[in-house]
Amino acid sequence: MASKGDIQATRSTAAAGATAIIAAPVRLRGIIIASDAVGAGVLELTTTSNSGTTLFIGDVPSGDVINFSFPEDGILFPKGIFVKLKLTLLLIHY
Repeated sequence: MASKGDIQATRSTAAAGATAIIAAPVRLRGIIIASDAVGAGVLELTTTSNSGTTLFIGDVPSGDVINFSFPEDGILFPKGIFVKLKLTLLLIHY
């Protein structure tokens, strides 16, 4: 099955902030989140700003790696992907 658009792979270790990790518009089709093994990790992704509408929350057990693949066209982030909350995460691949 062919992809409906270009695929962009991005690696981020960025903390929560006002700058988009990926500029708008973008569809999140998959994500890999790794805990730093110090404690359980939480990642909250928003659109429009880091205080915008939450479109994804990922919870990762301590020392674990989670791989999410979203069905169909994924999650649309019309204004880009922003990080609202990031706790004890080592690595994020979008």
